[in-house]
Formats: sequence, structure tokens, C-alpha cells
Amino acid sequence: MGNSGTRKKAARLRKYQIRSKAPRLDPSPDRPRFVADVMLGRLAKWLRIAGFDVLYSNRFSDDELVALSRDEGRILLSRDTRLLVRKVVKQFVFLESDQIQDQMRQIFRLIGLRNLPDILSRCLACNELLAPVARDGVRERVPPYVFATQPHFKSCPRCQRIYWAGTHRQAVLRTLQALVPQPPQP
Repeated sequence: MGNSGTRKKAARLRKYQIRSKAPRLDPSPDRPRFVADVMLGRLAKWLRIAGFDVLYSNRFSDDELVALSRDEGRILLSRDTRLLVRKVVKQFVFLESDQIQDQMRQIFRLIGLRNLPDILSRCLACNELLAPVARDGVRERVPPYVFATQPHFKSCPRCQRIYWAGTHRQAVLRTLQALVPQPPQP
């Protein structure tokens, strides 16, 4: 067997080991909190759009990811088989697909999600909860057209970014709703 075959066999073995040690994520009344590894920036952003608390940095080391998961009770999201095989992580999700929508479906299914009550409640850049801000307070911080056409604004208390219901809002909401598992029909 060539070098390529050996690597593929080792990867299959790691996936088997990960699946066999994967914890069962029991649905809980509290919203789960996550930490995403460096490969999952898009997923972290979409989970934040859905209202989830997701720590993400493309500078987190494997040890930092494990420590954040352990110390803060966060579910580690990863596609890195080497990380999940060699590190002691109590709560993790090994993401099988590299497609964002499949990843979201997998997470929603594993946590028993049935609805998305907190959509668009977090800063996409820094994960902080957004706060309503007075319209007059953002006049100089948003484009004139946006100020003239939008009645409501939110601001991030940490990084000061301003958010409003843009033209893409309905498409984002439809996309997320389509990913939520539907209960079986009787």
C-alpha cells in the first residue's frame, strides 16, 4: 500500500475512533454554547446568525480549543480528526460534511433544535449579544439611504458595529428555517 493509501486508512481509523467515543448530546432547555475550530469560520458565523453563542478565532490552538470547551462547558465543533482523537474533550461534534448546510443540519439534529427564537441577536464579528440602539444615535454611522429607510437598529456593545434589517434578511431567515429538523408527521 502506498503512502496515500496509508494516510487514507489512518484517516478512516481516526473517524471510526471519533464516532465510537462521540458523546451523546442530550437536548437541554438551555441553549448550547459552542467553540469552533479554525476550519469552521463560516459555520461559526451562521450559528451566530441563528442566535447561538459561538467562540471562534482563526488563531485558537488545539490546546486553547480544548481548554475553552472544558472550562466553559462549550461543545467543540471540529472536522479535525487528529484533534478529536488525541485530545480529551467531553462534549464535541465531529462534523462529517464540509458543506455548511449539512453541518448546520447535523448540529441542529444533535441538539434537538425545534425552533430558532434568537435569530440575528448576536454580533457576527465578536459574538456579543446585540442591544437596541436609538435611531438618532446611528445617523452618522450608517449610510444615508439606510438611515432613511430603516426604523430599527442594533449595536454591538463590544465592537460597536451597527446592524439593521437589510434586504437579505428574509433570505437568511428562509435558509435557516429550512435547516431546522421538522417533527415527524403522525
